Amino acid sequence: MTTIPADELSELAKHVLAFEHDRARHDRTKEAEIRVEFDMSPARYYQVLNRVIDTPAALAYDPQLVGRLQRLRRSRTSARAARSFVAPVDAHRTEEER
Repeated sequence: MTTIPADELSELAKHVLAFEHDRARHDRTKEAEIRVEFDMSPARYYQVLNRVIDTPAALAYDPQLVGRLQRLRRSRTSARAARSFVAPVDAHRTEEER
C-alpha cells in the first residue's frame, strides 16, 4: 500500500481535521464555533468534512481520527436508513373507518 504524504492535504482540510480532533462533540456550541472559525455555515462545514475524510491523504494524516469520523458517519447513515417514514395506518382513516 502506498503512503500518501500528509502535505497533499489542503490547509483547509488540515484545519478541519484539527478542529474535529479538538471538538469531538456535536452541539450548538460547536456549530457557533464553526461559523466563527471557518466563516461558513455548519451545513457547508460538514460537506467539506465529509469530502476530507474520504481522501487517502486525510487517512494518512490522522488515521485514528479519520477512522472514527467515518464510523460515526456510517452509524448515522444506517440509523437514518432504518427509520420508517411511512405514516401510521390509522392516520389516513376517518373516524367512521376506525
